[in-house]
Amino acid sequence: MSVMAWSPAPAASPLLRQCGAALGDRVLRLQDEPLAILKALYRLGSLVVTTFTSGSRVSQNMHYPAFHEGEWWLESVGDRCRLRQSLQVSQWHSVLAVLEPTGALPARSLVFFDRQGQPLQQMAVAPDSGGLAFEELVCAMLHPDQQTLNLPAGLPRIVAGELGSLSQLERDWAGSTDEEDFSRLLQRCHNQRSVLYRSVRDSFACTVRPETLPAVLAEASRRDNATTLCVGNQGVRLCMTAPWSSPRWQGSHCHLAHNGALVSLDMARMHSLWRLRKPGDGQVLTALEALDENGNWLWTLSAGEAESDWRGLLMDSVIR
Repeated sequence: MSVMAWSPAPAASPLLRQCGAALGDRVLRLQDEPLAILKALYRLGSLVVTTFTSGSRVSQNMHYPAFHEGEWWLESVGDRCRLRQSLQVSQWHSVLAVLEPTGALPARSLVFFDRQGQPLQQMAVAPDSGGLAFEELVCAMLHPDQQTLNLPAGLPRIVAGELGSLSQLERDWAGSTDEEDFSRLLQRCHNQRSVLYRSVRDSFACTVRPETLPAVLAEASRRDNATTLCVGNQGVRLCMTAPWSSPRWQGSHCHLAHNGALVSLDMARMHSLWRLRKPGDGQVLTALEALDENGNWLWTLSAGEAESDWRGLLMDSVIR
């Protein structure tokens, strides 16, 4: 079974173009050494970190650790909550420093972009934090060219992959024990998740009504059940476990909160919702995964504290 898809590379984001219009004035280009800058973030004290994805936005108050080479992740654990952030540092490419408010970007903030000009994270220095560390970092890492950003062209590309037979595909699915195994499975269809999910039987992946997701979130809040929400982009993957607040709606945006972390999910971007079953920890784990109209991943919702409680929640909330 083979798959071929035409997939356009994304053009530079509106946020990058907005920063480019203020380049050399309110915005400064830093050297294209994002790893060196990431290693220096611990000096800035308390940060308001915003993670950008295609269908969501996550904002949280946090301190970045003193990263070491090869250990590009951080984890924090609190009462009934856990945050794990993994960085795919090969995708981190350029950095801009915002000196004064620019659009929605606050003053004294750093914005990191990937190789396609898409924003990964924004780190804003919290008021009364960091002292002169931000200014010292900007001066030390200032790029000599403050006139151009070298925006990517966003050329289209053709991709092709071989999925294999149905039986082999399902055997490999059942044998995947971690995210790396599952990622290799996805690579056969060039990360076109909808292609993979439609290629296996419903016992592995099946669609459910999109209304299921807000129903599950509301019921989880009512029962005070913790759930795990995973979002991400090319350079950052965030998995947050918490008893999230009752969903608050603003148009198509569903807002969740817990202990300083604010999540906004754009339900208008969700084209399909899938119930997945994968092996893990000696049992079958169930998750809800949202995809956009191109079959790209938006976010995943799964068990927070006990798989049995989560399955009971799904049984009462899933809309077929």
